[in-house]
Amino acid sequence: MKNYRSSLPPLDYLLFFEAVARHKNLTRAAEELNVSQAAVSKRVKFLEQWLGLELITRNGRIIDLSKAGQRLSSNASEALEYLSLCMAQLRQGNHDKLSVASNVAISQFWLTPRINEYLLSRDALPVTITASDKETDILGANNDIVVYYGNDIPKGWDGVLLFEEIWQPLAAPSLLSQNSDIRASTLLDFDKLALKWINWAGFIDSTGYAVLAETQRVNLGSYGSSLDAAIRGKGIALGCANVLSFEIEAERLVPMDAYKLRTGRSYFVIWRTGTLSQRTRDVLRDVGIDCQGKA
Repeated sequence: MKNYRSSLPPLDYLLFFEAVARHKNLTRAAEELNVSQAAVSKRVKFLEQWLGLELITRNGRIIDLSKAGQRLSSNASEALEYLSLCMAQLRQGNHDKLSVASNVAISQFWLTPRINEYLLSRDALPVTITASDKETDILGANNDIVVYYGNDIPKGWDGVLLFEEIWQPLAAPSLLSQNSDIRASTLLDFDKLALKWINWAGFIDSTGYAVLAETQRVNLGSYGSSLDAAIRGKGIALGCANVLSFEIEAERLVPMDAYKLRTGRSYFVIWRTGTLSQRTRDVLRDVGIDCQGKA
């Protein structure tokens, strides 16, 4: 268990040292901190005693940093800057930012491109995205909005339907122009890490497409790797065309509409009942999600 009180000196001693290290002058550090020069000197000496190390060297009014002082100065400045930024964000309040959670595939291929487009606008609200394939992670955290994958909106939440999940093969245009027969290509497979996931074995078993059962398969481990290889023309991947709409619109992937599997699941945008603010509605509208009329 961490015990910062015993492992760290008082914060004001680090504040005083950081000012001295930055100015390399006790008088200017004291002026910045609005205290006496003696108060600054006293705290720096205490910090040196607490560490058992010399942090600064004095030659008259000239102050320099020891090697230990240089190291502490760099880390203390970064830590204090991080704390300062955190305090500023807290003072702004939660209404000035939006937190969104989703599974990894939706985050990478569907959500992040839309959020990035939104963030380029002049009056964009700061947005944070949490990606996890564990449902407990994205539903348990205190997020404003969740892009949820399942059969229906969970109890205690409200939301809107984004789209139905339909899995189908996808390939690069160059690959499809070379091979009209799917059996001449390679099916790019991945490890199934959750019951809801559909890989090639599950797709073939559920659809009964005999031609796919005859086609060579190679396992690339992860779903992202299979899509990356498909974009580079190395084979045919599986995916939901709605999730991969940006890749399709950019003509990096083409869905093969002759082969489809409706899983019975869908993607929803959800929020805890009674928590959807008008500001959040506006942000969602700007990224292409209409929640008007939903409470």
